[in-house]
Amino acid sequence: MRHLSARGLGKSLLSAAIVAATLAISPASAEVVLNRGFGASPDTLDPHINFGAREGWIQDDMYEGFVAYDTKGNIVPGAAEKWEVSDDGLTWTFHLRDGLKWSNGDPLVAQDFVNAVIRQLEPKTASPRAYYFYSTMQIVGAADFNAKEGGDPTTVGVTAPDDRTVVIKLINPFPNMLYLMGSYYVPPLHKPSFDKFGGDFIKPENIVNNGAYKMSEMVPQSHVTLVKNENYWGAADVKIDKVVYVVTEDDQTELKRYKADELHTTNEVPSDQLDALKGELGDQLRITTYVESQYLSFNITKAPFDNIKVRQAIALGIDRQVLQDKILKAGYQVNCGYSPPNDPRYPQPQVPECSGTQAERSEKGKALLAEAGFGPDNPLTLTIDTTTDNTAKKQSEGIALMLKQNLGVNAKVNAQEFQAWMDTFYAGSWEVLNDNLVGDMPGPESHLSYMRPSAESGYSWKSDEYESLMDQAAAEADIAKRYATLAAAEKVLLDYYLVTPLNVTTSRHLVKPSVKGWDDNMLDVHPTKLITLE
Repeated sequence: MRHLSARGLGKSLLSAAIVAATLAISPASAEVVLNRGFGASPDTLDPHINFGAREGWIQDDMYEGFVAYDTKGNIVPGAAEKWEVSDDGLTWTFHLRDGLKWSNGDPLVAQDFVNAVIRQLEPKTASPRAYYFYSTMQIVGAADFNAKEGGDPTTVGVTAPDDRTVVIKLINPFPNMLYLMGSYYVPPLHKPSFDKFGGDFIKPENIVNNGAYKMSEMVPQSHVTLVKNENYWGAADVKIDKVVYVVTEDDQTELKRYKADELHTTNEVPSDQLDALKGELGDQLRITTYVESQYLSFNITKAPFDNIKVRQAIALGIDRQVLQDKILKAGYQVNCGYSPPNDPRYPQPQVPECSGTQAERSEKGKALLAEAGFGPDNPLTLTIDTTTDNTAKKQSEGIALMLKQNLGVNAKVNAQEFQAWMDTFYAGSWEVLNDNLVGDMPGPESHLSYMRPSAESGYSWKSDEYESLMDQAAAEADIAKRYATLAAAEKVLLDYYLVTPLNVTTSRHLVKPSVKGWDDNMLDVHPTKLITLE
């Protein structure tokens, strides 16, 4: 998942009086309500376009793919009660549960999942997730269908031979296939409502979904309310009647609302208060290693960042350990590769900027800048675009200060609200981006497939060598050989200096003692249907 997680952004338009009346925790109420801090307003809740990690929480509540997650992030059956894969790893067959229904009572059938994949692949949808189906899992015919308007959907290797069976045919085996079969990747499409309402099919009054909850209210920059879906196959086991995803101005405001008992859980925790909160709230503070890497990205279409010497010099000017230990203090770990090092079987390549002393790195960086025509009489100036998230902004400001002290670079930080930052990225008007990626699974594959030039993720780079290595890795079933080839591809990416890695992040939440079923896990998945309130 690119997931570009925005933690603790947005503006709340609710007055304090309304908050107290509508969102305060009320144990005496007959209706069981869970109030979850959400951060910024959702970018989009269109299930086939969304690319946000936080929006994925809502999507997990409203939709169910072939598989789902338990409280610890393990894969369990979802809309599919079982599945099998052929001996060559190229054909996956999913068998739906009997009697599945949409939230309006319509029968849910296998073709609804096929329609969802086709919609994501159609060029007119412009889904940022389309690459999953032709780059990451490489479904037969998906790339050609996505490449031009007016293609034949029957050429795509996703079919429904009957109402309870979906067959997916791959070009190459993909060992992590099940990680991409959940609600975030293959949420079914209720075609009648989509055909009737078009893009408005996601409005509360129009939406039809198949998960444990359905949307009753969406107030921009305020909250999204979901209520229990009585037509969900597992509704009898769902204990929370209503979940309110509350938009919060920033992590400081969210913390105040949590302490005022207006929230059961938070989206984020202020990184500069972690030690104090550990002492004050104890086990309510949850800090867990996450499948997210953070890095600086360079816009190679803009001078002087089209010069690799400039990109390498900037990488040399950052003291990653000081950034984590002295500036962020968020429990992050220095990362010397692009993908997160969360699978010990993967031989992650390391950037040279993680070796030697900072003094040595700074001297080398200055020399490279001099070769590119920059120095005391002509200092390099640049802008780092970031979000207004407290930790992201602090990281960008820390890097800007380091670049000034270590290289004499004049770096300005441009902090924008999340959607404006996203717009800046896709417009290509940025120079240096405080960037991130949340993985779909342990290991390097989701990160590296996202950076394939053919995935057209927005970085405007071309590398036949990278593409060739990714193709070779995809064709390799042996995990050791697959990982060795992926490591070779990652080294190509790192040697190009399209990005410079910074850290592996943590998920940080506050969770009330009354909340049960919220277990820490690397994927940071917490389905409301598995949560109870004491």
